[in-house]
Amino acid sequence: MSSDDLKFALDIAEAMVMRIDRSSRTREALIQVAEDVHGAVRLVRPGVTAEEIARALEERFNVWAPREVWVLDPAKHSQWLDRRENDIEWRYWDRYKNWLLHRKGWKPATVETLSDSTNTVLSLMEDPERPGGWLTRGLTYGQVQSGKTANYTGLVCKAVDAGYRVVIVLTGAHESLRHQTQARLDLEFLGFDTRFMRERTAGSTYIGVGNLDMKEPLLCMSMTTQNKDFNSNTLESTPVDPRRVRLLAVVKKNARILENLRLWLQGHGTEQPDGKKVITDLPLLIIDDEADYASVDTKKPRRGRTASDPDHDPTAINRCIREILGTFEKRAYVAYTATPFANIFISNDTDHPDHGDDLFPSSFIVALNPPSNYCGPETVFGLDDPAADEVREPLPVIRIVEDEAAWMPDDHTKDHEPAGRLPGSLVEAVDAFVLSTAARKARTAEYGVEPGHNTMLVHVTRYRTTQVAVARQITSHLREMDNLWGDHGAAGQRLRGRLRELWERDHVSTYDTLRERSDLSGLVGEPVDFDQVLAQIPGVLEDCVKGVKTINGLAADVLEYESSTPATVIAVGGDKLSRGLTLEGLTVSYYLRASRTYDTLMQMGRWFGYRNGYLDGTRLYTTKSLVDSFVHVTRANRELMDLVSFLAETNKRPADVGLRVLDGYEKLQVTAAAKMRGSTVISLSSAGQRPETLFMRTGRQDVVENYARLERLVEDIQDCDQLEPELRYGSTGFFRTGVPARVVTEFLDGFSASGRNLQASPSLLKQYIENQVARGELTSWTVAVTAGASPHQRLDVGGDTFRQVTRKPLGVNSDKQVAEGTDFPVGVLVSPGHEAIGIPQAAHKLAEEATLLDFRNSGGGGKEPVRPSGRQLRQHRDAREGLLLIYPVDATQVAYPDGLTDVTRVGADGTTQRLPLVGYALSLPTSETARSTKYRVNEIYLKELQGMVADITDEAEEA
Repeated sequence: MSSDDLKFALDIAEAMVMRIDRSSRTREALIQVAEDVHGAVRLVRPGVTAEEIARALEERFNVWAPREVWVLDPAKHSQWLDRRENDIEWRYWDRYKNWLLHRKGWKPATVETLSDSTNTVLSLMEDPERPGGWLTRGLTYGQVQSGKTANYTGLVCKAVDAGYRVVIVLTGAHESLRHQTQARLDLEFLGFDTRFMRERTAGSTYIGVGNLDMKEPLLCMSMTTQNKDFNSNTLESTPVDPRRVRLLAVVKKNARILENLRLWLQGHGTEQPDGKKVITDLPLLIIDDEADYASVDTKKPRRGRTASDPDHDPTAINRCIREILGTFEKRAYVAYTATPFANIFISNDTDHPDHGDDLFPSSFIVALNPPSNYCGPETVFGLDDPAADEVREPLPVIRIVEDEAAWMPDDHTKDHEPAGRLPGSLVEAVDAFVLSTAARKARTAEYGVEPGHNTMLVHVTRYRTTQVAVARQITSHLREMDNLWGDHGAAGQRLRGRLRELWERDHVSTYDTLRERSDLSGLVGEPVDFDQVLAQIPGVLEDCVKGVKTINGLAADVLEYESSTPATVIAVGGDKLSRGLTLEGLTVSYYLRASRTYDTLMQMGRWFGYRNGYLDGTRLYTTKSLVDSFVHVTRANRELMDLVSFLAETNKRPADVGLRVLDGYEKLQVTAAAKMRGSTVISLSSAGQRPETLFMRTGRQDVVENYARLERLVEDIQDCDQLEPELRYGSTGFFRTGVPARVVTEFLDGFSASGRNLQASPSLLKQYIENQVARGELTSWTVAVTAGASPHQRLDVGGDTFRQVTRKPLGVNSDKQVAEGTDFPVGVLVSPGHEAIGIPQAAHKLAEEATLLDFRNSGGGGKEPVRPSGRQLRQHRDAREGLLLIYPVDATQVAYPDGLTDVTRVGADGTTQRLPLVGYALSLPTSETARSTKYRVNEIYLKELQGMVADITDEAEEA
């Protein structure tokens, strides 16, 4: 195959596919295009086959994203985009789109998804040509590292094309993030390098999209540069008339800078009857990146007053943003964040006479669903995907750190100097980074894969002096490796042997595991062997020694990725690495720093994102407790996203949308206390939910007692009706139906469950069932003891012998075991399809149809669901009936140092079998009578509850 021939054919094939409606882009359609193109070019391009064209097309067009969902206030909005779309000259957007397709190598389907989502947000803003005054306040909510910058860059392009004249992008509090954002917008929106703006002559500093202009260059003046934030003195020496040229400002969230910007803008306004100066004819767009950070008013109102009090003085940055909005008659404020917890707790009825409305997203809330090639928290940690046909296992890239305490104690102070050598886990992490980087370079050499940046993150402390010390240690360690590499003696051989052993033990097995997963195989690189990797290591070590950077306020280091030469960086830092800053080509993360809030913790997860072609080389080294925290926050985030999706179907306005967030876990709270003053903690019902034991106890007594409880349950229901085979829906195991609720509550009563099973607490579920039985619900149960596929362990149940269920412990290395007495954590317990057990076939059919409708309404790509979703099954199950699923989980990966005597049984076949860890799940139908789980809710949600359920407010706990 000739790469030139393939590129030639593929360009033609892509253009043909882009003319096919997305709903019709089946595999067969792509193959037909490939055959047609091959027939047309085979004489002039003989070095390519139809099969190669088809395979390349499938790779380029196999990325899809569910349609974004939104909640809108139609009373304050006039639909306009459909009417004007064909009349707008989309020059900024077209060159950005071409940049993504042809220079950044984005897949066409991904660019189409970006175009659709930015059209959605733009359409929810006001028409910039709409007469009179108007204010849009919206929230765009995506996933961590899922491409929010690309989304708002696309929105800026389209907004300017449509007629918005002034664009202000608010970044975080650090100059490094502002610089990075300005550089990105220079490249992808402005088209010129603002560092040389004053010296610019025609064409001399055009970069990025600026080199794609086929017509007269687009004119947009930047009031800021990569080197300088907004400075009114600088602009005075270069007079700017905002009515003659489009304006961009990329500004830190700094009160002094924002106030200077407001005064400069106000100077171009027209005086109004009340004496205020307002710009009446220039539509403004403010993009607030990381909008939950620094933008929220955290000032406590005076006792007995609200934030609408005329004497209330909001926090400085919040006040400045509101007053800049008040300087324009036509204005749109669009907040972007992956962690909107603080934003949804903003009061929705704050109208200050001087500062204007607060920043509650009263106009719209948009939830952006990431495309299928995004590796987010749910993929990394293996959380349940309701549409999946299989249990989703965590990615085999998490490595648990257990040797950090002496080197970096939890309670270390700002003067801590890490003593001795690097801990073994960090040495292995550095080795893994060297190997991953060398593997990527080997793929470039062997297969012509486009070279990319390579970054390692080391985030172990908040203290800057300690960060500097850690960077010195890592640099010293790398110099030693570099020096030893050329040593042909014993020391050099040991180093090469160490890397070979890690490659063969870890990288090879991880590669093979990921290759076997159909949902991830496209993100894995081409195969390379150790000898190919070995040839690249000397150059990688040299780059690593020079690439250690301390990213904090003490060091002069900055992250520079603009160069055409791929960078190799080991970034050591803290807060500056936690918010918005992009780490290009991040492969290995070594992360030890705990957080007290959901939003801060999730924002620190820089390892989420897109890893096309090198997912197999990524690693996350962290502690077990941090994995548990991330899992909890991910579930809370997922639940919030699902709630927004559900509310979007009800056509409610944002001002009517009550939002809730699963409340704290251990020492974690949702967000900073000052950002939650408008929230309340309440308890909510288990109705329509699927509580499951995601943490199973492994202590000997717990295992024995829970197994005994299972045996008693089976004995108690032995004489109940057997479930008809057709109502098992292909599941295997032990089934009984018509089981009295009393038997289920007796099973739960005294069950030894981890306290971390917040929603699956035996006592809470027992109380819930008893409450519902008193209301005439959940009186009859189906019980299923499920069979699995364990190659090692069996289980005798009700006279039959089944294989135990296998579940991999979440966050535990495959070559490690779970220690006796600690929790055995799983990403998901329930197998797909099991929630259908016992449901009548007519209800099953309705749930299946509703699931298919949900899928089609979501605009999702990929395969249609082949079975009803759990949510729809719970909605269609009779309120009088419940389902108890028992999972006897193979405990082979639990270590019992003192032997297995107490935790084994002799089976019916005479073999000795280990007792399983008994896990359970309840599939609970929806109910109109049910009460209670702790959630933190916003003011709107609380008002809704107060209007509907008076007794819940008695349980409310003021924040």
